[in-house]
Amino acid sequence: MDDQIAIVGKRICDLRKSYGYTQEKLAEMAEISIQFLVQIERGQKTMKIGTLRKLAAALCVSADYIINGSVAYKENPEINALLSTLSDRNKEQAAKLLKVFADALRNNE
Repeated sequence: MDDQIAIVGKRICDLRKSYGYTQEKLAEMAEISIQFLVQIERGQKTMKIGTLRKLAAALCVSADYIINGSVAYKENPEINALLSTLSDRNKEQAAKLLKVFADALRNNE
């Protein structure tokens, strides 16, 4: 197993769990099979760019974050500035609110 593939899989798994998504929910959101998601999370399979984009969108992060672990919001200085003023606890609450907001927007598409 390639170390980078395993790291990407773990990052996806950790993000999924941080949002409280089941594997079934994330697979549905990314339009992939549960079995494929399990293999990705375990570092057993790689994915095409289209799948990476769908997973990134479902997890509200950039593809760069999934691949490299770089800060998800670095491309948006306004969000960074707002988040930098918050305590760690409030940042966690803000992340939960952003998730709810992003889910609502996706459901209205």
